[in-house]
Amino acid sequence: MFTQDGFGVRMEWGMAGVEALAPHCTVLIIVDVLSFTTSVDLAVSQGARVVVKAPDEQSTGLKRPSELKSVQAGTELTFTSPNGGRLSEFAAQRTRVMAGCLRNAAAVADRAIDLADRGPIGVIPAGEQWGVNFYERQKSGAMRVAMEDYLGAGAIVSALLAEGYSPASPEAAFAATSYRTAEPYLAELLGGCGSGLELGEKGLSEDIALAGQVNVSKATPTLVNGVFQ
Repeated sequence: MFTQDGFGVRMEWGMAGVEALAPHCTVLIIVDVLSFTTSVDLAVSQGARVVVKAPDEQSTGLKRPSELKSVQAGTELTFTSPNGGRLSEFAAQRTRVMAGCLRNAAAVADRAIDLADRGPIGVIPAGEQWGVNFYERQKSGAMRVAMEDYLGAGAIVSALLAEGYSPASPEAAFAATSYRTAEPYLAELLGGCGSGLELGEKGLSEDIALAGQVNVSKATPTLVNGVFQ
């Protein structure tokens, strides 16, 4: 019952969602709006490639969207992320993986339909990890439901449904409805939610603005042999 069998568009949260849906979906779209998949979109849209690397003690983290506004085509970047990056790496062992966000929701939905060949498409809002630093987060393992990822997932589901890809599971359909209701207020919601406030306190309000742009990108980042391209 938790694999959402019988539905063409499915949605579930975090690592447990990947475990539930990946074996049953032809394509899985990972959504980590603040900021992994937004950063991947910005890099790939400018012709760069993004290597996904598991976080470790030497990891320097992923580049923020505001650091990626001008990337030279052909550049190979290495991103680490305990949320979207970790989920992407895990999901790729089981199915085809794409990186989606608000910026590329329509483009990713369109490409996912081509790749799925009428098979089920799963959308995974990554969520965040409770804790004040990476090592505490890994120890606690507790996922925090993140509004920004739910909105990003809803935007992608909405785009899939607009293309006639259906039916959507109740979980996916409700995410799409939530996104359409919230769309006029995206800037306020992203800036005022927990993740947005955290970035704002670090002086990264530009990252929020870049992440909140809807369908400005035609990039369709697809993970091939550990590299988004």
